[in-house]
Amino acid sequence: MDQLAAIRVFMRTVEAGSITRAAADLAMPKSTASKLLGQLEAHLGTKPLLRSTRSLSLTPEGEEYYGHVSRLMANLHDVDAHFQQRG
Repeated sequence: MDQLAAIRVFMRTVEAGSITRAAADLAMPKSTASKLLGQLEAHLGTKPLLRSTRSLSLTPEGEEYYGHVSRLMANLHDVDAHFQQRG
């Protein structure tokens, strides 16, 4: 599993409110986004999202995970920016 890609799909799904929109935003097929979310669920051993054909919501574990990975991705962005500025 590409964990970073799975985290990006998870975060974008939460922010967009749908897997279809997240996949479009990330320029990937919906099937790939769904597969990455499934792999992330298996990796975590829990379901961070409650998914149905008509709705999507975070579980309590998903809310906690989203908070952690949001900070992680912000830190990664800061590190990248730091090194890009150094040239």
